[in-house]
Amino acid sequence: MRNKKELNNLRKALHIWNAKILYIFEEISAKAMFYVEHHFLSHSMQLADALIGATAIAYGNPVLTGNEKHYKALKDLKIKRFR
Repeated sequence: MRNKKELNNLRKALHIWNAKILYIFEEISAKAMFYVEHHFLSHSMQLADALIGATAIAYGNPVLTGNEKHYKALKDLKIKRFR
């Protein structure tokens, strides 16, 4: 978020969507680091994307994304395209 207004807008949207917060635990963190170490050079895997992907896999959820290329290296990840 760039400012408090954007943060408040996000909080309101998450409340309206009845979004659930998924917590990162040690297994997710370790898996994310593995992804960065193995996919940074070939796919430019960044830590934030690796954490999102590892969290989705751990919880058995798909990732809704407008940019599938960020997650193509993660074969166990279900991806839903957002337009």
